[in-house]
Amino acid sequence: MLFGRNRHVISASRRTDIPAFYTKWFVDKVRQGYCKVVNPYNPLQVKEVSLHPEDVAAIVFWTRYSGPLHCYLAELDSRGFNYYFLYTITGYPSGYEPGLPSIDENINDFLALAERIGPEKVIWRYDPVVMTCELDMDFHTGNFMRLARRLAPGTESVIITFLKMYRHIGRKLKYIGYTPPALETRRALEERLLPVASAAGIRVRRCGKRDAFSRVPEGKCIDEKLLKNLFGLELSSRKDQGQPEECRCIQSIDIGRYGSCLHRCIYCYASRDFQCAERRYREHDYRADML
Repeated sequence: MLFGRNRHVISASRRTDIPAFYTKWFVDKVRQGYCKVVNPYNPLQVKEVSLHPEDVAAIVFWTRYSGPLHCYLAELDSRGFNYYFLYTITGYPSGYEPGLPSIDENINDFLALAERIGPEKVIWRYDPVVMTCELDMDFHTGNFMRLARRLAPGTESVIITFLKMYRHIGRKLKYIGYTPPALETRRALEERLLPVASAAGIRVRRCGKRDAFSRVPEGKCIDEKLLKNLFGLELSSRKDQGQPEECRCIQSIDIGRYGSCLHRCIYCYASRDFQCAERRYREHDYRADML
């Protein structure tokens, strides 16, 4: 069933990095005016989602590398789309995120994107905060400071979130010595990071109701207030019931597919088998209706 003329928000995507790996598919679907999305809990259930500009209130891109999409932004603009980016940069050692470009490449891409569309439309995510013997309090303090100083010209805000444990990533995490940080540790890190962000002119928010921060305000990644400020949109603040309880994001339609991202982050919740993800990527046809 095709979504009709009720304007919806497109999430592209919590499930995979569409700008990094599936830009050609996304642009092809925009030109066709629709795509199809498989229900991740019932692969026999497929819905059709309108990508006509008159049906789409805004697109929220989730990415760790937006480079392939840059050359199509002018086309999105000409078609009348509203959009902003949630851009994750953690700066962790390469073994934690082996599929990512170098940190310099990531930062340059981030800043180039911000120069093209405006820093108010590029939200930095320092997410997830993973704490191990290697990635300890001092590491995060220094790492966050270096990143904040370099990214400050390209953003106005950062979302900081501690790792959420999923059963299927526990085995991977035990090999890096991950231990869920105690409340006192979280708050101690908060006290270090807040003044760093403030000095860089970056506003800090947390992801929904996650984490027991005492001074970081609750935020939304897909946020009706931000969409109003950026584009003058009047959207419902109703929580997306398809997201976890702690998530405060407003309702959106995710057009991605689990098990298709190639960044190979050790803490990834969206791809359980990276070999399968690589095979799916190799076999993917950008002309297909869905990922």
